[in-house]
Order: sequence, then C-alpha cells, then structure tokens
Amino acid sequence: MNTKDLSETNLKGLRFDYNQVPSSLASFLKGQADRIRKQCVTSIIQIGKALNEAKRHLSHGAFLNWVECEVCLPPRTAQAYMKVASWAADKSAAVAHLSPSTLYVLSASNTPSEYVANILSRVENGENIAHSAIRSELKALRGSVQHGSGNLREAKMLRVVQKPTFSKNLGERANPDCLEELVAFLARILSPADFERVRELVTSEAVLSDPRLPETLLRVFSFPRGLPQRRVTGTR
Repeated sequence: MNTKDLSETNLKGLRFDYNQVPSSLASFLKGQADRIRKQCVTSIIQIGKALNEAKRHLSHGAFLNWVECEVCLPPRTAQAYMKVASWAADKSAAVAHLSPSTLYVLSASNTPSEYVANILSRVENGENIAHSAIRSELKALRGSVQHGSGNLREAKMLRVVQKPTFSKNLGERANPDCLEELVAFLARILSPADFERVRELVTSEAVLSDPRLPETLLRVFSFPRGLPQRRVTGTR
C-alpha cells in the first residue's frame, strides 16, 4: 500500500463533534486544544533535549538513577522524550501540530520514513489528523507490506548488513549464502517487531565495529539450546 493512496476519510479518524456546542464556544475550545497540544509537544521536545544533554555526562546506569531520583520521571518516559527530541531535531514546524501520542508513534524506529513524510506533508497542508487514524492506517500499511512483499524484511536486513562477518574460522569471511539463509530463517520465525529489533541489534555500530565480534558469537552460540545465556552488552 502506498501512503499516498491512504483514504482521506479514514485518515481523519474520530474527532470531537463541535456541532454539539455553540459556535462561540467551539472556537474557544479549538483554540484551547491547539494551545495545550502545542505546549505539550514543546515541553516533550525540550525535556528530551535536556535529558540527552545530561546523558552525555553519565554512565547508562547512573543516568537512569539520576532520572528517577532527581527528575522524578519513569525511565521509559524519559527515553521516549529523548527519542522524540532526537527525531524532531531535523523535522519541519509541522511537528508542533502533532499530538504527544502521535510523536511517539512517528518517532518509533519501525515506523516507515515514507509514512512519516506523508503525515508531515499532510499536516503542513492544513490537514487535521487524529492519532487513532494514524495508528489504524499505520497498522494497515504494515500489514500490506508484510503480506504483499514476502521477502521485504529479508532484503532490508541484507542491505544493511554490509560489514565483514566471520565464520568459525576467524580468518575466513562468512559465505554470503549462509548469511542469506540466516536472514530468511529469522524472518520466518520472528514477528515483524522482533525481526526489526534483531536487525537493530546486529547492525548497530557498537556490534559491527566490535573487534571481539567473532569470539563473542562463538561464545554465545556455544551454549546448549534452552540454557540461560549471558546477555551481550554494549549494543544499546
């Protein structure tokens, strides 16, 4: 499904019916809603920027402790704010017209960039898009991609894995056919969300640039199936 083909009726979604109140009150309520929404968005982005700046000076564990004790925010909320701030840094002013919930959805790593661009373009053109509509259309978009392009996820992962990988013999490059078989296998057994998370992990700069990667892979996969495995750190 191409995002340009999204139904405008469905995209608008359910909204408050201002026809049930006097026109003067409707104008007041619309203005209030717009101001409150923009203030929330501005606050989220500003808080996220401040958190990102603070994080540069602390280790991961110390930062989370500081967030809980001093900022009094749950770590997941703080991380969501930080992600939104980083995402919005290079976006247009249309971001200010989005709801906080929509910010979280559009800034998610698994939200297609084409879809994000389409939504921002519509908002810039004055379209008022409900969050519920964005979620439902995004779900439909992902479903059509998943079922209409059986090998899309495999191809995507193969495109991003471009640095050298190694076989058991650390001096040999892995056979490309083996890598393709691995990606295809993961795509079959994992959910789209899990596959995307695996892709993020194995293609992260921390993993791909780690000189200990071959030894780490051999150690991790040497465990018998079903036994607890030590988590490989340094990927987040």
